[in-house]
Amino acid sequence: MEIKKIAYPLQEDHYNKTLFHVKNGPTEFQFGTVFLRKGTRIPEKGVTRHPSHEISIIQKGKIEMLCEDGSIKGYLQTGDVVYIKAFEAQAGNILEDTSIIYTLITAHGK
Repeated sequence: MEIKKIAYPLQEDHYNKTLFHVKNGPTEFQFGTVFLRKGTRIPEKGVTRHPSHEISIIQKGKIEMLCEDGSIKGYLQTGDVVYIKAFEAQAGNILEDTSIIYTLITAHGK
């Protein structure tokens, strides 16, 4: 067993702080925190996709989630839990300083 306190990245650090990164056979888990500053866009342009399934909890803040064409998909805010499928397009405008706890799950092929 390994125990860590929940901690968020410092302002001068990258926005993501990995607390655990575990590879167990063909499955990989990453657990961590993110801090996103109000007025930014993630990513700066376009959309991002990653090979992991993601489950995130919005601890504090608000994000305007965007579709690939730039239209508004919906809003994530304090208390929401979101599931994002592997390779699903992601983009958002950060409307309030936002703190997130996330888990990434990747199943590698044989």
